[in-house]
Amino acid sequence: HFFYHNLRPHGEWIQIDYDLVVWKPYRVDRYWSPYSVGHWEYTSYGWYWESYEPFGWATYHYGRWYNDDFYGWVWVPGYRWAPAWVEWRYSGSHIGWAPLPPYADFDIYVGIRFSVNYRTSYHHWHFVTYNHFHHRNVHHYFVHTRYKNGIFNNTKYRTNYRFTGGRIVNDGVDRRYVENRTGRRIEERAVARTTDLRDYTNS
Repeated sequence: HFFYHNLRPHGEWIQIDYDLVVWKPYRVDRYWSPYSVGHWEYTSYGWYWESYEPFGWATYHYGRWYNDDFYGWVWVPGYRWAPAWVEWRYSGSHIGWAPLPPYADFDIYVGIRFSVNYRTSYHHWHFVTYNHFHHRNVHHYFVHTRYKNGIFNNTKYRTNYRFTGGRIVNDGVDRRYVENRTGRRIEERAVARTTDLRDYTNS
């Protein structure tokens, strides 16, 4: 199993149901959460999460995360690539993202579709002001937990995925809107396809 073998040095595989095996990363503190250690790039496939973690090549571009009551954040494997699997919220002052849960599936005709009526808790969102959205260590600028609920309630939901050229595109919050709020131009980077795992793990 490709993910099982390559992620084993970086975390623990746990069977939490008869047929559900999930992965939990080693060496993360109790306040850690997915899509925090890295930064955003705008690419030919939309918003791409550039992770600094050794497991990021898999867990932020395939599968889904959820916060288990006992184990904390765990990753459920999936086999469809995307530049990032997140949902978005935004206002005139803040932009935020949260991991899409296992209940969120991609449909080429409608984009993201939820199999159950699910709303991500405000605790699981990362919010920043626009001037910090492109920081290389964006987690240093996350809004403190005590302010998240207020920001959550004053932001609009925006989760916009589409399928083009055989790939999923994460349009998220419109690039031009982000440019207007940040006052800076956002360069588009190319995403190169690779079949060599070393291209992921050494980058």
